[in-house]
Formats: sequence, C-alpha cells, structure tokens
Amino acid sequence: MTYQELIQSFKKKIYLPVYLLMGENDYYIDKVTDYIQDNFFENEGIKDFNLEIVYGKDTNVSEIVSLAKQFPMMSDYRVLIVKEAQGLERTISDLLPYVQNPQKQTILVLCYKYKNLDKRTVLYKTIDKSGGVFESPKVYDNQVPKYVKEIVAEKKFIISDYTAELIAAHIGTDLSRIENEIIKLKNIIKEGEEISPKLVEEYIGISREFNEFELINAIWARDASKAFQIIQYFESNPKNYPNVKTLPIIYNGFIKLMQYHFAKEKRNLKAYNIFNAEAEKAFYSAVQFYTLDRLKAVIHLLKVYDLKSKGYEGYDIDDHELLKELTIKIITCNFR
Repeated sequence: MTYQELIQSFKKKIYLPVYLLMGENDYYIDKVTDYIQDNFFENEGIKDFNLEIVYGKDTNVSEIVSLAKQFPMMSDYRVLIVKEAQGLERTISDLLPYVQNPQKQTILVLCYKYKNLDKRTVLYKTIDKSGGVFESPKVYDNQVPKYVKEIVAEKKFIISDYTAELIAAHIGTDLSRIENEIIKLKNIIKEGEEISPKLVEEYIGISREFNEFELINAIWARDASKAFQIIQYFESNPKNYPNVKTLPIIYNGFIKLMQYHFAKEKRNLKAYNIFNAEAEKAFYSAVQFYTLDRLKAVIHLLKVYDLKSKGYEGYDIDDHELLKELTIKIITCNFR
C-alpha cells in the first residue's frame, strides 16, 4: 500500500480495522497520522469523544486492547492511534489475539517508526492479510530530488529539476525540513508559480553561486580559482557545508562521469542531472579529461579523504583545508 493509496482510501471512507505504518522514513508515517487526525472526523465534538492517541513508551498492550474494544459515541467509528509503537517492540506480539478478532468499529493505527516490524511474525502476516501495511523505507541521497518535486507538487507549486537538486543537496534527506522550507514560500508566491533558484537563495538560504553543484562544475572544468572561492564560502558557513555532506555529492558527481563512459545512450544529459548550459560544458570537459583510469583514482582519493575527514587514524585537519587539498589534487590529477 503506497502513501497515495492509503490517503485515497481514507478520502473514500474505505477503512480497515488495523493499520501498521512502519519504516526508517518517519516523514510519511507522520503525514498519514496527521491526515487521519485532521480529517477523519468532520465534527470536532465527535472527534473529542472518538479519537484516542497514546504513545508506545507510556502504554502497554493490555491498555491498547482495552481502548480498542470500546465502542464509538455518536459516530460509526472510533480511532485509536499508537504513536512511537516501536516502544512496544518486546511485547507488541501480544496484540495478535486482538488483531485476529478486532473491534469492527475501531480503527487501530500503529506507528512503528525508524524500523520495520519483523515480517516473519504472525502479527505482521495477520495485519498484512486483514488490515493495511504501509512501509516507509529509508530515503537515500539520490532519491531526495524526486521527493522535493513531490512535496512541491503537493503544495501546488512548480519547480525545475535543477532547483530540486539544489534544495536536495543543501538540506539532505530530512523531508520534514524540506516541507517546512517549501511551506514558507506560501506567503511569497501563489499556487501554480515556480520556485526559482533566486527564491531558494533568498528565502531558504542556498546560494545560487556558491553551492555543491557549482563546486562540482568548477572541479569538472578544472577551474581552481572558482573552486576555491566556493570553498571559502563554505568555510564561512561551516554548519551548512560540512565535508560529511559535501564529499558524497562530489563522489556522486564523479560516479556520473563513470556511468557516462559506460553508457550506450549518451545524448540525454538529464539522466545525469545536467540541466543547464554551464553544467553541460563542464560535464563534457570532464568526460574528455577524466579517463576511466583517472576516474578510478579520483574515486579512491575521495574515499581516502572521506576517512581523513572522519578522523581516521588520528588524522586531524580543518574540514575546509582538507577540501581544498582534495580539490587541487583532483584538478591536477595528483593522486599521491
């Protein structure tokens, strides 16, 4: 069951007796829970009588079963939401008898965050068969632009691939923070209008000129002067541009070059997240200069500097000094 399918079923008033919302990505678990809380009951008075919220760390299975077996008041259903249900990990299997024979007028929602309920258990299999399971998997860096575009579309704005990449690179996998930043723009632009790089720079605080993508372009173009200007900007904003975030983005940039070398179809640069003329020029320059042997050496070098930035073997040097050293080695192909 996908997020969209789950929300649509509630909009159509098609309910199941038990829902299990689980996974490493808590963003969509919270989205589903918030939707149920805000929209299930149209009347606030009826909602007060029939919506119950408990937390896994503060409750137990016996109390949950007792609450779930209660009947609704002046409503066809009551809703019981168990937030942070992973706090019941050791005893949650005791819910099995209830799940096998649930109270038909209660909708039980289990929010099992940051992990999955063991799919081999009878409890999971029973919920999967007679209830609803929504799995919210971990979000990886390369997936974030897609989620940015989905969030933007949900808020009824427009965004280019480049701007989505810009936001993704700056904020990372924290989808809740991305949504909050997009919500801020509701007071700035109207529905149907575009979130431009200029708006992102002004209201989200991401520089159009000095960001991770411009650093990659400078390295690809072997423009040491521009690369160092960008790193100096990073140095003045260390909380926003730590190496732990910057190095993986550079690494992905060189992986794209390697993928291009092996690709049969080389015309569609959008597949490599190349969206403007400047990036295209830098990309083609890099493809010509960085042969496969050089790319292998760069990728090895990036792994070494990633370890150095994490203090491996007692290595201790300022983050951005380390980034400058790495950048000049990549540009000059000094792989020693």
